[in-house]
Amino acid sequence: MKSLLCLSLDYTAVSTAERDEAKNSWSFLPALREKGRILEAVPVSTCNRTEIYLRLPPGGTVPEEILHPRVRTLSGEEAVLHLLRVLLGLESMACGESSIVGQVRESYGGAGDLCGPWLHRLFQGCLRMAKLLRTCYHPGREPSVPRLMAEKLRDHPSFPSVSSLVVGAGEMGEETARVLAGLAVPLSVTNRSGERGRSLADSLGVPFLPWEDWRERAADFGALFFCTGAPAPLFSLAERREGQRIFDLGSPPQVERSAGGSAFLLAMDDLAVEAAAITAEYRTQLRRLESEAAEAARSVCAELTSLSAETYKRLVLLRAERIVEERADLTARKTGADRESLRRMGWSVVKALLSPAFAESDPHARRLWKILSGDMEEPADD
Repeated sequence: MKSLLCLSLDYTAVSTAERDEAKNSWSFLPALREKGRILEAVPVSTCNRTEIYLRLPPGGTVPEEILHPRVRTLSGEEAVLHLLRVLLGLESMACGESSIVGQVRESYGGAGDLCGPWLHRLFQGCLRMAKLLRTCYHPGREPSVPRLMAEKLRDHPSFPSVSSLVVGAGEMGEETARVLAGLAVPLSVTNRSGERGRSLADSLGVPFLPWEDWRERAADFGALFFCTGAPAPLFSLAERREGQRIFDLGSPPQVERSAGGSAFLLAMDDLAVEAAAITAEYRTQLRRLESEAAEAARSVCAELTSLSAETYKRLVLLRAERIVEERADLTARKTGADRESLRRMGWSVVKALLSPAFAESDPHARRLWKILSGDMEEPADD
């Protein structure tokens, strides 16, 4: 378990812009895996965090290419517990929220070949356990970032008659619009994709503003909620009209700050400062979930360190088959020999070499299968 790590940058450590910038280091991961400096990796990106889950080779260290000066490094059971807490919303700005599960699942699914057997089992085990824990111990009525943002609109002197425009109809925009509709404020929606924006507006019974018109009409609204993921800011505080409130839920930031106007802007980084106080009472209802998460993490760790003998045998065969294929292809290109004949000959040799080990079932044989499969953990990790 010592080779299992999580490199975490969340809203408590760095700004939204810095977390977004840190994603540039992900481009190094395929090359690091190719060179054997890491064995597996799953980069995770959510609204409030940028993380990399890693498995290093024996004696390996975290490559400098993916380090950040303010990164928090967790290892072994600590990393497993962290992933469980993330999935349960216990590490979220809006504690206990559930949208984080879909974001983590999407990141895990997008890891592709970087993810290997250990991290597959880690994420599958934690996703399964988090679902069970939520069902049994979550108190319900979960907060969310859109809800925390929208609730701040109550501070507006014209609430609840303050007209609001939601810019963006993705997951964040949709939830923001639904929360605002629940507050019964006059609401409009705009989105770059007209079809998705109209669908959301129609479902809420509110007006849809075409994307090409929203900037010209922005001054008509008392509050603007930016919920897109555009790579550059869509709006500047210099464009804000007097009395208008701006809410930036985007990642990276969608609103460009300007001197003297920040009091009328609430962005993700601003909300991070207030979130602990806003959700303090709700957190007390999550104590049972937190204690059960710690116990569940130990169960997931036990599963990770007890891969069955049959699993290791399959991993060995898959690895051997891949090596035979690569060597046969290389030899065929160099010598002109028939590739299929080389493959059959190589596979016969490999099976003859592996057969004695496969016939044994003692601990030494299992250790050999682990080494041959590429899972070369230290004995203390078993």
